[in-house]
Amino acid sequence: MNLSDYDMYDVADEAVSDRAFVCPGASVGISRAVHLARLHAGWSVCDQCEWRKQTEGLSQQVVDDIQRVQEFRRDGLERTEFGVRGPWLNVLDRSLAERLAEVFCVCLQRMEHGRLPSAQSAGVVSADSATVSEVVPVREALHAIVIGYDGRSFSQDLYAGVTAAVSRLGFPVYDVGRTTAAALQEAMRRTAGVLGSVLVTGAGYGPAWAGLDVFDAAGESVAVVWKDFGIRLYQSGESTRAGSRLQLDTAELSDTGRRISRSSGGICGLDAENLYRRWLSTWFTGTAGRGLVVVSDDPLVTERVEWLQRQGLAELVLRGAQAVDSTTGVLRLLISEDDRYFVLQDAEGRSYPADLLAQRLNRLLGTGFGQLTVHSDVVTGRVWLTDSVLPTAGAGTGAAVERIEDGLAFAGLLLRLNPGGRLLV
Repeated sequence: MNLSDYDMYDVADEAVSDRAFVCPGASVGISRAVHLARLHAGWSVCDQCEWRKQTEGLSQQVVDDIQRVQEFRRDGLERTEFGVRGPWLNVLDRSLAERLAEVFCVCLQRMEHGRLPSAQSAGVVSADSATVSEVVPVREALHAIVIGYDGRSFSQDLYAGVTAAVSRLGFPVYDVGRTTAAALQEAMRRTAGVLGSVLVTGAGYGPAWAGLDVFDAAGESVAVVWKDFGIRLYQSGESTRAGSRLQLDTAELSDTGRRISRSSGGICGLDAENLYRRWLSTWFTGTAGRGLVVVSDDPLVTERVEWLQRQGLAELVLRGAQAVDSTTGVLRLLISEDDRYFVLQDAEGRSYPADLLAQRLNRLLGTGFGQLTVHSDVVTGRVWLTDSVLPTAGAGTGAAVERIEDGLAFAGLLLRLNPGGRLLV
C-alpha cells in the first residue's frame, strides 16, 4: 500500500492540527501525519509545497536528510569529465539514464561522421557517366557500442535500460557485463569497428550516486552540445576541487528517441574479462618474485590480483583501503574505484607527485621500452602511458598512439622497471 492511498483529510486530526495540508496539484487535504510521512519518504512534490518547512515531530537527523535530498533534486545532474553523476532514483533513474545514453551515442555518431572524408560523408554514388548523372544516397552501417557496469547495487538496473536504449537507436551492442573502466577501454581498443563505450558507474561519488561514463574509440571524453537536445547547462555557485561545477537541468529534457538506423541493433556478449587478463599478464613479464602492495576495495580488482598471484607472475600483496599497514612493503599502489586512476606511495605513506613519478619512470624506461612514454597531469594528479607500437583499433583508422590508463598495468611496468623496490632519485 502506498502513501498516495491516504489522500483524504481525517477530521479526527482537528484535535492535533487545525490545518489541512494540501499537496501541490491535489484538491483535498491530508493529515499532519501523512504530511510528515511524505516528507520523510522524500516525495519530489514536497519541494514545491508551501508547508515543506513544517517538520515539527521529526528528528533533526531526518530533517537534515530531507533537506539533503531536496538539495540534490534542485541541483540536478552533475556534469563530469566523462559523463554525468546524480543521486540514484531521486535524480537519475532508468528512464533518464536511457535518454542521456541516447544523447551521448548520437554525439559519438556525429564525431565519427565528422572524421569521414567528404565524399564518404556525403554518402553518394555517381551513376554511369554515359547517362544523366545521378546520386544515390548510401546509408553506412553503424559501428558498435561497448557497454558495461560497475559493482554498485543499482548499476544493473540502469545498465538494462541503457543497453536497450542504445540498441533501440540502431547501434550494435557488445555486452561486457560487470567490468571496470580500464577493462572496458581495453576491450574497446582490441575490438575492431567499435565507435565508443558506455560504463554505468558512480565512481568518485558517494554510495547512493549513479552515473554514466562515455568514451570514444580512443578512450577520450565525448563533447556534447547540450542545447541541441533541449538541455540547459548552468553553473552552480557551489565550488569543488576543480572550481565551480557544471550541472544539467533535466526538468525539461525532451525525448531523443529518433532511430539512426531503420532497425534496432543486435546485442551480443563479449568476454572482456578474459581478454583483459590476457593483455594484463603481458605487463608482468619477468616480474616473478618481485613484490608490491596493491590497495583496492573493488572485488573485481581483488580477483585480478589473486589471479596474477596464482599465475606466479608477481608477489602482489592485496590490502583493503581501511587495512593499509606501512610496514607491509616498500611501495604501495592505491587504485581508485575507477581503476584507471591510482596513487603511488612509499613506505612512510608519502605520495609521489604525478610529474615526479613520470619523470623518474621515463628515465628508467631508457632504450628498452622505446615505444612507451609516461605522461602526467599536475592539476588532476593523473598518470598514464602512451604506446606508439599498438595503435587503437577503433571504428575508423584508429589512433596513431595508444593511450593506456590502468592501475594494474602500471603495477606490472613498475615491477619491471624497479626491481629493487625503490624509485631512483
